[in-house]
Amino acid sequence: MQTNQIALSVAEAKAKIGVGTTKFYELLNEGKIEAVKVGRKTLVLTDSLEKYVANLPRRPIKN
Repeated sequence: MQTNQIALSVAEAKAKIGVGTTKFYELLNEGKIEAVKVGRKTLVLTDSLEKYVANLPRRPIKN
């Protein structure tokens, strides 16, 4: 998930990891993904997204 951006909008971050709004805010509220506020806008830190995805449990893919 390498990107040059250090932060993404909530919409971009949700799309990047493929979850819906409810699940995404759940992850934010649980502290599993970090965000910052710039005025009224919420920006999600890309390194936080990468760490979250990297730490998800691995499961074998069945064909």
